[in-house]
Amino acid sequence: MKPLEGVRVLDLSHALSGPTCTNMLALLGADVVKVERPGVGDDFRHYTEHAGMAGMSVPFAGVNTGKKSITLDFKKPEAREVILKLAERSDLLVENFRPGVATKLGLDYDTLRQVNKGLVYASISGFGQTGKFRDWTAYDHIVQAMSGIMWMNGDPDGGPMKVGFPIIDTFSGYMAVIGLLAALHRRDKTGEGDFVDVAMLDSAFSLMGGAIPTYFYTGEVRGRTGNRGYRLVATSETYRTADGYIAIGANHQHQIEAMCRVLHCESLLQDERFADHKSRVRNHEELRMALSDIFREHNGEEIEPRLAAAHVPVAFVRNLGQVLNHPHFKEREIFLDAELPGADDPLKLVGPGFQLGSGRLEAGAVPTLGQHTDEILAGLGYDAGGIEALRAAGAV
Repeated sequence: MKPLEGVRVLDLSHALSGPTCTNMLALLGADVVKVERPGVGDDFRHYTEHAGMAGMSVPFAGVNTGKKSITLDFKKPEAREVILKLAERSDLLVENFRPGVATKLGLDYDTLRQVNKGLVYASISGFGQTGKFRDWTAYDHIVQAMSGIMWMNGDPDGGPMKVGFPIIDTFSGYMAVIGLLAALHRRDKTGEGDFVDVAMLDSAFSLMGGAIPTYFYTGEVRGRTGNRGYRLVATSETYRTADGYIAIGANHQHQIEAMCRVLHCESLLQDERFADHKSRVRNHEELRMALSDIFREHNGEEIEPRLAAAHVPVAFVRNLGQVLNHPHFKEREIFLDAELPGADDPLKLVGPGFQLGSGRLEAGAVPTLGQHTDEILAGLGYDAGGIEALRAAGAV
């Protein structure tokens, strides 16, 4: 039995944040019904690389496995009636419209809880349902800029730099999962649903849970630190090697001593400028330059396992292809196979990010646009004539 088996989810979301949320719920066993626009579907279906068939982009497939797709035109009253029926039987609902859009469509939480008082409703938006930025349009890099993440990221002598993938969109989806499951647990005890307001900006702040309190405490805005470790010492930094780059995390004395033994540079520890933490901080630049010269003489991939064996935190800087083909990840079996319509081979995608002792989670198939429309409508009590009437009205 999967953890969320029996939980019904109505997915009114599109693009990345909402589908990431509902994809996780589907992986955990929830029955997810994804509502899409007739003839077009989720815009993410038409994004960058396509696989198998039209309307099946790889990014879309990666966050929409195991869902059932129904096409409904929100603007048609007949379609709204279908959504109300779906909401009535659902435990969870996820949408990521701009604030106010759900209300205009008559699909807001206050309306839907009239038909289902136990409904847990999550709304994901750029800046939340309240506040001065409420009505501003947001994308991932816009929120990175707004939150301070872009300012903190990059080289000390360079300009702000966004993280190279949509980190806030993705993390907002995970925050929505947490909020939904917390509210669902409460619902199961009280019978009352709840409204979960997830803002991408708030989620970005959650990612900076260590940095923000530091500002409130000191009042200081720290500059960019490039590839230095969080402790900002020269022994916890990223260095060029003969064959690439290597990240070192020698924060403590025993780690630094072990690093020097592996690199055969014990003489650094005999130098009074680098003998202890205070002296190393005081002479940071001199130590960084000395270590730069030492690391350039070594092959990063060769010294990585030796440093790791000496319990020094270390990682050779790999590109995505090198990482995904590393034997470690094959042994961990963290990637899942999903059936991809129109393709001969399954699509490999990211699992939930954790493993359960009760059993391995499996990904379902990626739905084609409207694939389950008739099945879902029949489950709601529509007969063949009723389904045909919905089609004739342009509602599905």
